[in-house]
Amino acid sequence: MTEKNSPGMETPSVFKATNYHGIEYLRNANRSLYMKTCGIQRCLPGYAYPHNAREGYHLHVVLSGKGMLRAEGKEYHIHKGQMFLLRERDDIFYQADMEDPWYYVWITYCGENAGRYMAYAGFTDGVYVQECNIDPQEFSSVVTEILERPHLKNSSEFYRMSLAYRFLSLAIESWEKSGDAPRQKSDMTVEDYIHYAVRFMESNYSGIKISDVADYIGINRTYLTAIFKSKMHISPQEYLMQVRMNKSRELLIKTDVPIYVVAKEVGYNDQLAFSKIFHKKYGLSPEQYRKKHRDEYSIS
Repeated sequence: MTEKNSPGMETPSVFKATNYHGIEYLRNANRSLYMKTCGIQRCLPGYAYPHNAREGYHLHVVLSGKGMLRAEGKEYHIHKGQMFLLRERDDIFYQADMEDPWYYVWITYCGENAGRYMAYAGFTDGVYVQECNIDPQEFSSVVTEILERPHLKNSSEFYRMSLAYRFLSLAIESWEKSGDAPRQKSDMTVEDYIHYAVRFMESNYSGIKISDVADYIGINRTYLTAIFKSKMHISPQEYLMQVRMNKSRELLIKTDVPIYVVAKEVGYNDQLAFSKIFHKKYGLSPEQYRKKHRDEYSIS
């Protein structure tokens, strides 16, 4: 049975030509951010387009070639490996180079949060061009995947939406890699940071370092250690070891897996090192602990 679009889902119109492949959504969606159009275009020499009537925020990534962008009275000469943004209310004109015309991909974003999210990628008011610090082919691959799923099905719609967010996340990551991105302000409290650090360690104890925990919650390791000690009265490293030891005790009591497997399961590739740490904490070797508490566990 053919899957039909639900009310409120977008209906795509597909365009294919020798030098152009795109999708346009003919109905606006009532969402805070959604994809209006996307495409890939290998422009002809001198190809020009007046922009000021187009709706949305049009985020382009240049895959090859060159072109000129004139925005609000300023002129920019753009080349491979750069991104540029066209805004719906700005007076903009752009044109492909006569000798080396540009080839680009783009996605047009609409919705009440579109402008704010473009700023996350460095495109604040008055900024139209950014260096692309990620391989442009990654952006190209995303758009290609979108164009390969134009079907009028709910599953395809959500797939395209996920890829549109992926495209934007790459642009934001590129800006973060530039070194010019300001540190994001966060409304998280110290308690929030510790809460998420604890949850992350308890879910990923076997293969992480404390630097991974700090990266996950978005702060540096020194600050994480300081706030953790102030609230938990132990260091993050000590807490992680406690999590690993608690998990190892459970595995020793409730399973028959060899000690070296238990060690690996809780993040220790060296069984001897694991056994030494375990003995220091509990006064028994893993084997002794298993025998003693297995009997108690069986009795209970």
